[in-house]
Amino acid sequence: MVAGVPRLSDGVVTLDAFTGADLDDHLAGEDDELARRFGWYPQRSTLESVRAAFERWAEDWRTDGSTRAFAVRDASTGTLVGGFQLRLREKRIGEISYWSNVGYRGRGFATRATRLGCSFAFRELGIDRIEAYVEPDNVASRRVAESAGFREEGLVRARELTMHGERRDMVLYGLLPADFDAHSE
Repeated sequence: MVAGVPRLSDGVVTLDAFTGADLDDHLAGEDDELARRFGWYPQRSTLESVRAAFERWAEDWRTDGSTRAFAVRDASTGTLVGGFQLRLREKRIGEISYWSNVGYRGRGFATRATRLGCSFAFRELGIDRIEAYVEPDNVASRRVAESAGFREEGLVRARELTMHGERRDMVLYGLLPADFDAHSE
């Protein structure tokens, strides 16, 4: 276990630290997710780049850094089903992202992981607001955000070009502690 990473669970999903045993599954799952959403980019992840990411995330946990990365697991088997990240920004605002392995999409794991991660952010880190940025055509991710209690706040125009030379506008979703608690009831 990585020092400082809490183990969060609702009985269906568990959020905890990434370990060396997760390297292959993370590499396959995250690259598949990025390829599906954005198209292949110039440099694909490698075992070395994933290992380096795991080390950066562990260091952030140890040093109270800006990123809280969780492995998302099926609570009954311990199998890695995805990942969840909370990036801490100024003024007590967090930004989340998540990905799911192909075989676990559409089964509620992403929504449950998002709810657990947001609960942790509000209760343990004192975050005042959480944001999620989702591609307008990504129906599954928009559904996850809404199911987790986020409210759509509008389209955010891209300020810069992506690697493919195009602009990627995003839909902004916001979540406040009061809305999260009301949605949980």
